[in-house]
Amino acid sequence: MILVLGSTGKIGRELVPALLDKGARVRALTRDPSRARIDPRAEVAAGDLDAFDPGLLDGVERVFVLTSGHGSDPLSQERTVLKAAAGIAHVVKLSTTGVHFGQTDPISLIHTEAEKAVREAGPDWTILRPGTFMDNRFAWLPAVRGDGVIRVPVGDPASALVHVRDIAAVAATVLTTDGHAGKTYPITGGEALTTRRQVEILGDALGRPLTYVEEPEADARARMLGFGWPASAIDGLFELKRQSAGNEEIVFGTVRDLLGRAPLTFADWAREHAGAFA
Repeated sequence: MILVLGSTGKIGRELVPALLDKGARVRALTRDPSRARIDPRAEVAAGDLDAFDPGLLDGVERVFVLTSGHGSDPLSQERTVLKAAAGIAHVVKLSTTGVHFGQTDPISLIHTEAEKAVREAGPDWTILRPGTFMDNRFAWLPAVRGDGVIRVPVGDPASALVHVRDIAAVAATVLTTDGHAGKTYPITGGEALTTRRQVEILGDALGRPLTYVEEPEADARARMLGFGWPASAIDGLFELKRQSAGNEEIVFGTVRDLLGRAPLTFADWAREHAGAFA
């Protein structure tokens, strides 16, 4: 049995069916089963990571650790889960490439500490470090549906964006095959794209041109505050961007090495989700 945390999130909703397709038994954890859309082949379990029930690990051999930070801080949540999971066989933790590059932005620092906790917990471990998700471009939805002008901060770095389905496929492989204990896998897409090129590709998928505009950081901050983002979250995002410049464009071969195929492309993602932007 494999326990999947974050089963209704971006990666979890792809990981659960991927594991089931491989013949694994899956217990999918969610805060509210009555509202969750989870593959009916999975065993659905209610759980709150702020008060993790060790009984959720009954019969479980492996755990996919992904925390959302609801209610508490994610590091505290992960430590609680790891303490309960000390006697299982294998923990697979979702981290970030920021740790790989030694970044000290708030997001990377939390994952650095969480990785340390995973290594010290007792079970065999594998750490997955994906780069920027293609799904992050859903942030452009209001602009695409509005005036078609995509505004990004000056100096937004090129990025080897990764499809969440590729992250889930790597996780499913690690959770169902041997030889991954003690390994850390950085995960990216197959090519680095400038933000301008991403906008062009999305426009091609939609069949209409979109306009790319760079804006000063102060204007971007004001716009995000207008969306209701907390100032601390905005500060963390810009610090992450500053530290990841030059790192995000590095391509790792993990998807091809572990899955035996090329990574999905941003054009693939744009075609898949064109309807959402219409």
